[in-house]
Amino acid sequence: MNEVLRILDRILKKRGYTIKKHQEFNLSPLKSFKGFEDQKSVYDNFNAYKNNTECNLGSLTVFLRTSINEERAKGKRSELTGVDLEEHLLKCINSLIVSIHHASINDRNIKFVIFDDRSDVGVLEKIKQLCKKLTCNWEIITTDKPGQGESLYQNFEYAKFNDELVYFCEDDYLHSKTAVLEMIDFYLRIYSQTKAHLVLHPQEHENVFRQFNYPSYILYSETRRWRTICHATHVFFTHTEVVKKYWSYFENTKYVGVKNKRHLGSEKETTDHLFKHIPGFSPIPAVAAHLQTEHCLPPFFNWHELWEEQEGCL
Repeated sequence: MNEVLRILDRILKKRGYTIKKHQEFNLSPLKSFKGFEDQKSVYDNFNAYKNNTECNLGSLTVFLRTSINEERAKGKRSELTGVDLEEHLLKCINSLIVSIHHASINDRNIKFVIFDDRSDVGVLEKIKQLCKKLTCNWEIITTDKPGQGESLYQNFEYAKFNDELVYFCEDDYLHSKTAVLEMIDFYLRIYSQTKAHLVLHPQEHENVFRQFNYPSYILYSETRRWRTICHATHVFFTHTEVVKKYWSYFENTKYVGVKNKRHLGSEKETTDHLFKHIPGFSPIPAVAAHLQTEHCLPPFFNWHELWEEQEGCL
């Protein structure tokens, strides 16, 4: 902060205000609406993101991290749905499976991989039963080490060695039926026009809709609008080329949940750095909701209707 801003900050503090440094955004001002309809001019500096190597866009692996056991769930209830936490999480998982199945039967090539961190045996059997509705390949992998950060790191590391689209997800996100299909189609549409990889977050991050001056461009798809973002959780859709190229932003995710180092694994210190290089988008309305607390929910999203659709799945 320069001296002028320091003086202004001291003056404003007497009135209850403060000046804080705002994160820089990766958008340049839109100089012209010419060519806006085909969306090539939305980012004036899109050329900086162009991918010059051949990559596979014809397949997607969905990575889901689960951990439903006595330590995490026994005797606990969801503050949003009011049901036991085990039932709450299993219904969220079911919504993702339904969405994967919908994309799969619409001719999308998908694989489903679950990284499980020591869920109870009975819970794993229920997850396997839910997966039986899938027509695509799926598998459950027990994580090498216990802990939230370890499973997060392992699912990123696993993806690093592949060449495909990837969606990293957690077990407390409630998905719409079309969520996976829409993320695939939007990604392919923008990539076909720009040759730039993207980062998609399935709902607006709380920073986006709680921050008054969050600048964004808005794009149209056939079903909804998509808003440019530079904040997301560790749940996002991208390509493995992004994981490989910017691996340094993923390494400290292993510290998530580690008491003395958790700040090093936060999104702010890890994967949010991707937005310095990669265009990011979230859908409006959301295609999924982080069904953890009221604070996490995206605005104008009818999660109750989606929740009711999961009735009878267990």
